[in-house]
Parts: sequence; C-alpha cells; structure tokens
Amino acid sequence: MKPSVVRSVFFVLLIYLLDTAQAAGNYNTGALYFANADYNTAMQIWAPLAKEGNPAAQYSIGLLYDQGKGVKQDPVMALKYFKAAVKQNLPAAEYYLGVKYYAGLGVKKDYQKALGLMVRAAQQDHLQAQFQLAMFYEQGIGTQKNSPQATQWFIRAAENGFGPAQHSLATRYLTGHDAALNLEKGVFWLQKAAEQNDPDAMRDLGFLYYQGMGVTKDWNRAQELLTYPAEEGSSLAQFLMGEIYAQGGFGVRKNRYQAKVWFSRAKHSGNRNAQQRLTQLAAGKIKISSTKTRAAVLSSHSSGSKKTATKVSSSTTDTQTEDNRQFLLLDSNHYTIQIIQVRKFQSINYSIIQHKDPQTYVLKIIRNNKPFYVLTYGDFASYKEAKKNSEKLPGALQLSSSPWIRKIKQLKALVPADSL
Repeated sequence: MKPSVVRSVFFVLLIYLLDTAQAAGNYNTGALYFANADYNTAMQIWAPLAKEGNPAAQYSIGLLYDQGKGVKQDPVMALKYFKAAVKQNLPAAEYYLGVKYYAGLGVKKDYQKALGLMVRAAQQDHLQAQFQLAMFYEQGIGTQKNSPQATQWFIRAAENGFGPAQHSLATRYLTGHDAALNLEKGVFWLQKAAEQNDPDAMRDLGFLYYQGMGVTKDWNRAQELLTYPAEEGSSLAQFLMGEIYAQGGFGVRKNRYQAKVWFSRAKHSGNRNAQQRLTQLAAGKIKISSTKTRAAVLSSHSSGSKKTATKVSSSTTDTQTEDNRQFLLLDSNHYTIQIIQVRKFQSINYSIIQHKDPQTYVLKIIRNNKPFYVLTYGDFASYKEAKKNSEKLPGALQLSSSPWIRKIKQLKALVPADSL
C-alpha cells in the first residue's frame, strides 16, 4: 500500500530545506533553530527575509502559522505566506498548498486548483508532487482519468528515487494494470523501493523470493525482506514468515515455535488463513501454501513472447491440482466469487498471469460428465461480504462477464477425486 495525500500534509519536517539553495542571508540559520524546536527565534530570523521576498522564508513562516509553532495558529496568515511563495514558483509551497486544496484543509476543497499546483511542483522535480500527480491522473482527481499520464509521472518520480513511486510502478508492471506486463521491470523497481526500506515494497519483494517468481527462490532472502513489514503489522508478511518457518527449506530451517508465533500474529492482524495453518501446525499437517501455486506460471511468463502460452499450459496440472487441494480446505459454508468458467485451461491463462494472489483459485471441476476450469476469487464468511468484494475486484479480474457469488460447498461437490 502507499502514503495518502492527506497524511503527506503532516510530513513537513525539513521539506523546505530541499529548496534552501534558493534562500539567501540567514535562512539556513533560521532552519537550524526550527529543527531544534526554537520556533520564536526561527520566526525572528525569517520574518525580514520573507518581507524582502525570500520564497523559502515565506513558505517556512506559512508552516509556522499553519501549525501554530511559535505563533498562534492562523490559517489565513498561513495561506497568505504560502501564496506568496507559490507566486515565486517555490515547488515545496506549490505541493503543500496543492495538498491543502485537495484535502480542504484551511481552504475550500478545489481539485482543479490542487491539480494545477501539483503540475507546477512536479515539473520542477518535486518528488512527492510527481507521485501525487500520478495518483491524481490515475484516480481522475481534478481531471479525467489518464492512465498513460499516471504511468509517466510514476516513472519520472521513480527514476528520481522516490520509493512509493517505485513501488507503484513495480505493481503496474507485475500486474499489467495500466502498463504492459513486465516481470523483469517489476522486480527491478521493487528492489529499488525495498532498498529505501519501503515496507510495502519489501513485503512484495519478499513474496516474490518466497515464490521464486522472477527471482531465484530464496527463503532466507525472503525472510530478511519480510521481517520489517511483518514487525510493522503486515498480515501477509506475518503469514509468509509463518509459512517459511513451518515448512523450512530454501536456506531456512524449520522452527515450529517461530511458525506458531508468526501465524498467531497474522491471525491477530486479520489474516483469514492463519487460524487454519495454526490448526494444521498443531496437528502436524502443514501442507504447501496456496501462495505457491502460481509461481511456475508467472515465472515462465515473458512479455510479448509467443512461447508463453505453451509454458503456462504445461503447468496446468500442477496449478489446478494444488488449487483444488487448497480450495477443499476452505469452509464449505463460506462463499467465493466465480469469475469465469471455461472448457480449456488456456482460456484463463491471461487472467492468472495478470493477477497473482493467494485468494485466486483455478479449479478443475466436472459438470455433466465434462471437465471445466473455473477461476474463483476469495473466501468470504457471508454472501453480503462476497457481493461487496465482487464490486471491487482487482483490475485483472474485472472481465466483461459478471462475477457470480457461489457457496463454496457447491463447487467442492464438483471437484473430481482424481484431480487431487
């Protein structure tokens, strides 16, 4: 996941220092006092500079008034100083004021003004502005949705070294969402973001090392990457840590105690599969996780290659057999979302490649004495919950046909015994 625009409003410490090359006189001295929480002295130093037209000082005084540091909080005065700095094209001020117009903080919410300010800041290589501008184009904020523009701004921010943008760009390449599916580029940008300790990127790259998807399977490396996001509360990272310790191998020794610890934490964080794994662990019946089932499919994919279909189809038996086994472990009284049912496995390969997710199952069933392949998504405790999730499926699973809510036991009855 990614930092929101609203949360970015409060990420102000030293932002303005990015622009101090434009500052003159004693601005940097004032910045040192600000960093040491001596806001009164900072104000005394910046006030004459701001009056002389120093944009960095104007922006910084705006921050003091906006947050009530060293002065009484005054949104009107803050806006006055922000606008003064914006008139002089200070990118930090353009970004900050853009966030305010987006969120309606101290000003009337105005998405078009927010967009215009983000464009100005982004064109001057303000990294957060580039990332938020990409999000604006992706979500259609202040303008129509424009995926190509969003991708270009994600690329620009990523190339400039902004971790959240690198993670977003990697996700686009790995899922084929609004960008050509490209596993190699996806792994590259995940690695770049993970190097900056972006927890979402570390979680996702750890997942790839766990599966051996686009990288050599290495559970020791996966463990290294997953530890930080797991400690930060990622239920998926916690669950995968449990899987690694429960199964052992690929550089890691089994450790039932650690497996129990991480499955328990994953359960507490809301992971639906964790309780099942705890039960299996207690009974000594840990099986291969369903998160492994798609590794061979995606790792064999090469964007634009004519050989892809042949390689994917060769894994038909392994994929549907493991998915059938895992699906049979689900609660029969729960519900799932049936995406599509086809006669040939190859007909749903594209969707499988695009959306690699532990909640996605490719089942082989028998209906009227004929084999079919069914693509399903999720394990939901109620029809209402399944229906709600069917309206916000991952992009790769949003097909022209309407999804169908089915009780899990209905599909279980169709799974042939000889497919396991």
